[in-house]
Amino acid sequence: MTHKSNMRILTIFILVLLSATLVWPQAYRGRGRVKGKVTDSEGNPLEGVTVRLFNVDKQAGFEVKTNQKGEWLAAFIKGGQWNIDFEKPGYMPKKITVHLKELGRNKDIIVQLEKIKGPAIPDELLDKVEKSNELFSQKKYDEAMNILEDLTAQYPDVKVLHWNIGNIYFAKGEYEKAIEHYLIAKDEYPNKAEFWMAVGNAYIQLKQFDKAVEAFNNIGIDKIDDPATLYNLGEVFFAQNHLDKAIEALKRAVALKPDMLDALYLLGTAYFSTGDKENARLILQQYLQHDSTSQRAKEVKLILETIQK
Repeated sequence: MTHKSNMRILTIFILVLLSATLVWPQAYRGRGRVKGKVTDSEGNPLEGVTVRLFNVDKQAGFEVKTNQKGEWLAAFIKGGQWNIDFEKPGYMPKKITVHLKELGRNKDIIVQLEKIKGPAIPDELLDKVEKSNELFSQKKYDEAMNILEDLTAQYPDVKVLHWNIGNIYFAKGEYEKAIEHYLIAKDEYPNKAEFWMAVGNAYIQLKQFDKAVEAFNNIGIDKIDDPATLYNLGEVFFAQNHLDKAIEALKRAVALKPDMLDALYLLGTAYFSTGDKENARLILQQYLQHDSTSQRAKEVKLILETIQK
């Protein structure tokens, strides 16, 4: 196997650590629970898989490990949208997004991880990537960047490291540089939907809406599981008067997060703008179930009065 081939395989292994985080505050705690099982591609249980759960609404989460049977349990959690990462050295990591109930039984989450064949990664590289992730989670962006820049100099073929560099630039508000490094990581980063969402969101921050739409078109709205991204996309389409596309994105955002006020308001407005008064009425009434007293709620009531006339 050539050196270049070895390095490309290394990039896949490194993904195990790319989303590593510290322990988050316990704002996620509630009365719900969910359990699941992780196996390999042949159905054998995987022990020691790190399962990271992150509540999108509360911006908080925690992690658990699978037992000998490959089973895991997360208890005392709030309902809502959760991002869940599954990671184990030597296996391709997996990311999913689910909506969990706080009351009632949640469906078991069954996941398979694909084993990666290839040479081992030097411990020094793994340790440094993990340290950079830790610094990033502490918002010590310059220190995290220094580590990654040293690694890219030592391992120039490990292009996926530029994904982390792009994330740092995005967090710092340097969106053009973020896009530059995302594009370097493009061919090595396996989750294309996540890649194009990051690029599209960066273009939205730059108010380069045509390029944002071009990036999102590489995914397909049905592949986007982040309500915030869907709302941003809907807002871009609405501003460009592509109302049908705006409605498609906003409907999915509301399906994933039924109490997302911005999405409900814009979706109702988009329906009203197309002349679909019945759907506009239903969505705006749904908005008032979550907010009936704000200034925007007053605007919603005026639109509903207009519809009823």
